[in-house]
Amino acid sequence: MTNPRSHRNGGGVRRPLDLPQAVVIRHTPDTRDALERAMEDFAREAVDLIVIDGGDGTVREVMSAAHRVYNGRLPRLAVLRSGKTNALAMDLGVPEHWSLADIVAAYCDNRVAWRSPIHVRWSHGRHRDQYGFIFGFGAYVRATTLAQRVHGSGWFNGIAVLITLFWAVLQTFLGGPRSPWTRGDTVRISHDDVDNVGQNIYLIFGSTLRNMPMGLRPFGQPRDGLKFLAIKAPPRHLLRTLPHVLWGTRPAHLQRDGFTRRDVDQLILSIRKSFILDGERFPGGNLTIKRGAPIAFLVP
Repeated sequence: MTNPRSHRNGGGVRRPLDLPQAVVIRHTPDTRDALERAMEDFAREAVDLIVIDGGDGTVREVMSAAHRVYNGRLPRLAVLRSGKTNALAMDLGVPEHWSLADIVAAYCDNRVAWRSPIHVRWSHGRHRDQYGFIFGFGAYVRATTLAQRVHGSGWFNGIAVLITLFWAVLQTFLGGPRSPWTRGDTVRISHDDVDNVGQNIYLIFGSTLRNMPMGLRPFGQPRDGLKFLAIKAPPRHLLRTLPHVLWGTRPAHLQRDGFTRRDVDQLILSIRKSFILDGERFPGGNLTIKRGAPIAFLVP
């Protein structure tokens, strides 16, 4: 499944995506409806290995469509690093030069790693369920807008993450108390049957990946599961606390300064503003966010 608009597919030399020794059914959908039809074609052909030629956003779209078409029993997936950030591919240890032939060899050798996606569901079925790996709200949404400008300047992957992070922190410090960066957004949060009243939140960041780009450890030590970091608004002692957040340490003052890490099975958010899932903005509402069933990804 190729996304022709992904970073490495937009121009330059493309990797070969045909194999003389295998039957390759290739689709290049340019809309979500076309992707859904292509996925239905895969299901009719009993395809049990889907190669995603794109970035994290393409992975999200393919996983979400596959859950609907395959009724939750997904085939094995593999990822070619064709996007701007490629967080999932980096977590899986997929190199930039990985080819379709390498993926077929991994399939024959049964080399897989299991990853559970984040499953986002809107109340009353207002929107289609989405499956991704990185969720963000508040300052993360604003930082994603900055990231698009960083990508537009020619920076990608891990270095783009660091530039965006530095820029977002700078915006927080320079914006003043009335800035949307420091003012925060009102959120009602419930997790694992524990209800919390509405809070003003600077940032909510969550993921089911084990390893984040550039070795960052916002959730602490690498591990499986649905993990969240929440920072109350306005952020306190950000310069003192940020290094501990980024490198996974847990000083005593972290909780006092309004920085909370949690491992949860399910999180219920009531938010008025939009959120980000794997790089794309989605409308807010009453959301149920939970850890999805594990998916088998082929690895080197």
